[in-house]
Amino acid sequence: MGENLRFAARFNEIEMFRYCEQCGRCSSACPITGINEFNIRRLIRHVELDLIDEIAASPMPWFCAACGRCEDACPNGIKILDITRTLRAVGPRDLVPEQPLCVQACPAGIDIPGYLRFISHDKMDEACKLIIEKAPFPGILGRVCTHPCETACKRGEVNASISICAAKRYAADNAGDLSAWMSDTAEDSGHKVAVIGAGPAGLTAAFYLRKKGHQVTIFEARPKTGGMMRYGIPFYRLPEEVLEKEIDLVLSSGIEVKTNQKLGVDYEIEQLKNDGFEAVFVAVGAQLSRRIELPGSDLEDVCWGVEFLAAVAEGGDVSVKDKVVVIGGGNVAVDVALTALRLGAKKVALACLESLEEMPANPWEIEQAREEGVELLVSWGPDKIMGNDGKVSGLELVRCTSVFDDQGNFCPFFDENKKTVEADQVILAIGQASETAFCKDFCFLDDEGSLSVESGLIAIDKDTQQTEMKGVFAGGDAANGPATVIEAIATGRRGAISIDQYLGGNGVVEFGIRPPAHRGLRLRPGGNAECGLRPVGAIGAYAPEGSEGSGKSECGKRNAECGSEGSGNSEVGSRSVEGGNGKSEFGSGTRRRPIGRDYAVAKDAEVGINECGNGYDGERESGFAELKRIEVQSLPLSERRGGFSEVESCFSDEQAKQETHRCLQCDLEICLAKEAGFGQKES
Repeated sequence: MGENLRFAARFNEIEMFRYCEQCGRCSSACPITGINEFNIRRLIRHVELDLIDEIAASPMPWFCAACGRCEDACPNGIKILDITRTLRAVGPRDLVPEQPLCVQACPAGIDIPGYLRFISHDKMDEACKLIIEKAPFPGILGRVCTHPCETACKRGEVNASISICAAKRYAADNAGDLSAWMSDTAEDSGHKVAVIGAGPAGLTAAFYLRKKGHQVTIFEARPKTGGMMRYGIPFYRLPEEVLEKEIDLVLSSGIEVKTNQKLGVDYEIEQLKNDGFEAVFVAVGAQLSRRIELPGSDLEDVCWGVEFLAAVAEGGDVSVKDKVVVIGGGNVAVDVALTALRLGAKKVALACLESLEEMPANPWEIEQAREEGVELLVSWGPDKIMGNDGKVSGLELVRCTSVFDDQGNFCPFFDENKKTVEADQVILAIGQASETAFCKDFCFLDDEGSLSVESGLIAIDKDTQQTEMKGVFAGGDAANGPATVIEAIATGRRGAISIDQYLGGNGVVEFGIRPPAHRGLRLRPGGNAECGLRPVGAIGAYAPEGSEGSGKSECGKRNAECGSEGSGNSEVGSRSVEGGNGKSEFGSGTRRRPIGRDYAVAKDAEVGINECGNGYDGERESGFAELKRIEVQSLPLSERRGGFSEVESCFSDEQAKQETHRCLQCDLEICLAKEAGFGQKES
């Protein structure tokens, strides 16, 4: 069937086009008009001119954010989004995104729209379980994640992205007791795995392996678990009680921990194998400062950033001078600067090679530093630390005119401009390094040849985290390079999958909380939404276990359990409402109904993408596109110095509901296209 005929089949009435006045209000209102040459009028015009096959075969329908602003602007109430969605449904299958942009951007692939829906329906336990499916630390990530998902969020094209990270924190802070669920594991597999390092990568790998039934022992060099989450992130960002709670939940699954056990000092990898461990995951982290040769760095009161933060976290007697200069432009440097302020420094400056726009630290952390009074000396590099009687007296800086060469490689260039900054303490925070970076001098490995080290990192297959040594895998900063907590978690989960497969398992670490097979919308005959149905006939057609089903897609049907008692047989482009005649509402001028929190919820559904999404028909209430992002509140500046109280607060209940309600439901938009267009062909 040609695209134009298939399109027409989706609409039993084309009267709507008679009401279009060609006024252009829809395209004027659209927030993405002109981006990627998108214009909603182009889509409508192609349909009017019977050029459906041409526009459906282009990516244009998928550029649309489906925010509904065009429908708000249309003077005749034309259902413009239904045109867009039907073009998506009849277009080529390979144009349909596999995942929403936010999920694609998340290093761990967390089902973000799914847990946002749970939050909007007051289902915090389910939201956390869905997060933990891919990352076992929702409360930690809700505070420290760099949230690349928010940068990618489609809602950002409309007005502002969803506060995804803050919503995650809200779910974690308001969830009930998950200890029984966390400690529930598969039957004992009979296999033993050693995990070296109890940072985010090691703890993650251990958790998913334990959930698969493997016996897991963690060997940690420090007195406490957590790695850089504990020793590198100040408590004003990540309170210790939150860290302890989530680590304890992970360990409650039956993971054994041996602290103060350092690889290369207290044991060797071969010794672990001889002790019966069939697989080893090395996740020793990057818990050392990257060092440079700098005149004056041996003076008293010169220290290094990572070690400085670790000493504070350990509760040591760390003193700071009145005038502190921090060298570095990354997150560690900003944390060092803000920590120095909290320890009593009267003046803190931060000098870095990069310009303000080039600084690698998160923009919101840079802004916090400026708010709290840190002086930023951008585009200045250290030339030498000046001293008097063996103590720091100042820092000489040289102007950096460029940090990178034409190929983007780190290659700073300086001119002759210099200046001196008064200081009585200098803290260098120019990066992190693992002990693997110093293997020519000392190394924790059995011998230098046992695990290959390339450019200071353990050599691995990036897809499997496997090293060249049989049965030995590696992840986290020591293998993948210094990274964020969520990136470390992703390597730990990837390592767990590979180790499970190495031990003869199937590598599936979903532990039964996600519905089987298809991730789309599933409906019982009659429109009752539920999860866990099996595919029948063509892709997109579902029926309960034991039912033959009709083989017809029912993606457009909806169940009005949470509001009106509609007939439940409306389809995309042809909505039947109670008391209606089954004809299209196109051109009727009827206002769209509020649907933010009343789509059907399957009461007996398993945790997964479908619950709180079944019955989705994509309607947007009037004004949906204008809903503004809700920002989290911060501790007043006057209350930050002199202590390590958490700076950012949690959403209130109402704020969380309002913010998660702003989600465009991109995953369900994909489902609508896949299931309504089960006859789609490859382009």
